Amino acid sequence: MKILNMEVVAEPTSPYDTEESENTRSIYNHFLLPLQQLLVSHIDPKTETYSHIDFDTIKTGIEGIIDRVPEGTIARIKTIGIDGKSISSPQWKSAKAHRGLMFFLQYFPEFSNLIANVNLLASIAIKSAEVHLKEKISAENFVQAKAFYDQINRQRWTRPLTPSEQQSGVSNLGSFSEALIQKALEGFIDGKNFFKTNNPKVQSYGDFVLMCLPNNLWLSVKSNFARERLLASGYTTDIIGVGFFTDSNEFTSSAKIRNFQRVGFLAMYLPDIPISENQINDQSNTYSEVVRFYNGIDNLPVNINGTKFIRPLSSLSSDLGQLLKEPNLANRIASDF
Repeated sequence: MKILNMEVVAEPTSPYDTEESENTRSIYNHFLLPLQQLLVSHIDPKTETYSHIDFDTIKTGIEGIIDRVPEGTIARIKTIGIDGKSISSPQWKSAKAHRGLMFFLQYFPEFSNLIANVNLLASIAIKSAEVHLKEKISAENFVQAKAFYDQINRQRWTRPLTPSEQQSGVSNLGSFSEALIQKALEGFIDGKNFFKTNNPKVQSYGDFVLMCLPNNLWLSVKSNFARERLLASGYTTDIIGVGFFTDSNEFTSSAKIRNFQRVGFLAMYLPDIPISENQINDQSNTYSEVVRFYNGIDNLPVNINGTKFIRPLSSLSSDLGQLLKEPNLANRIASDF
């Protein structure tokens, strides 16, 4: 059956190889297969609406499936976990239907965009966007992936979110945005010249770092708004702001631009395709709105190096690529950015 630009499997198939252990195959037979059948039974083939399988409605059914899974198989599920991270017993107990669904969706992401009233973990949302795009996320399509993510999140909820769901949604949005940027830049990430910062002692400086002189170039990734959180990333280092910003007013104030530059920002990368619902309706985007405010590209603010301070997000990869073309760190100068 054809649903939302994807094929939903008519006959469930196992993600596991036949050589896997008996306990691992038990995960499929006792959990993944029954849950897949439950979801297929709730698909309405006559609708083109994205999220129409209500998690609130199927939650009890998922819990019933879990309760019938052998104890040893549940232990194996928790050990395998989601996105390489095991699930603790308290985490499983507090939200076993949601954890179980996320475990399932990492193997069958084609169902992700059909389920309403549920927050997807960032890793699952990445896979669901790739299902929609019909290709892996890259420097060429990561902005489109974010536009789709925001679109489906607006459609996914048919009721008000609980405080817990709101908090989880904000956290997932930030993680998803960072994961998208990492996907777009993974061709550059070599762990030596360009890498993601995982050390908590330096994470406050930024999310990624490109080695160069006289200061390393940091990238601070934010989701839909800059506000004070982006300013907090600057410590008079060389840094660029990267995000899926939807409020152009954050970049049209000379005072705000000066504040960004004062703490070390060399550039702000703004989305150059529609992201918010209003932008989609107006066929606009944050970058073009800022350009229009300054009466043209030639009038955009410049950084201390005399190059454009406001830049389109789609040019991030090529801009960093230009800097990384210099293989010798001694000759790679941040002021060339």
